[in-house]
Amino acid sequence: MDRLTAIEIFVEVARAGSFAAVAERFAMTPAMIGKYIKWLEARVGSRLLNRNTRRQSLTEAGQ
Repeated sequence: MDRLTAIEIFVEVARAGSFAAVAERFAMTPAMIGKYIKWLEARVGSRLLNRNTRRQSLTEAGQ
């Protein structure tokens, strides 16, 4: 996966609070957005987002 794209996606999810909204902007599925976030979290070594069914929020590490 492309590191720059993953960072762009993370920033947009942090702003929008939604995988679905960001997926539309990047012409991807919400599942693919989630894969980019998981990939980035694995590289950073920490969870960056608190996920629930309605909204994503930043963890302390994500801030």
